[in-house]
Amino acid sequence: MAKKVIKFWAPWCGPCNSYTPAFQNVKQELQSEQIEFVEVNIEEDSEGLTADYKVKGIPCTVILQDGVEVARRAGALTEQDLREFILAN
Repeated sequence: MAKKVIKFWAPWCGPCNSYTPAFQNVKQELQSEQIEFVEVNIEEDSEGLTADYKVKGIPCTVILQDGVEVARRAGALTEQDLREFILAN
């Protein structure tokens, strides 16, 4: 029952840059065998994940459970909001 948290972002995106510290702190706190964190720079997305998940705006956080999308949030999140979002899904 693996969970994956994907953050879509770009280096020129102000909200993405302000979201990075919160994402990093929650990643450090929650990353484990059960929760994997991935960051996708949409400008360097060689795997095509941005298109696969139909990301229209950034930052965008997508949660997958066993490879299936179960939730998504657009915009920068606070540490508390991100933590709650991950744990609730």
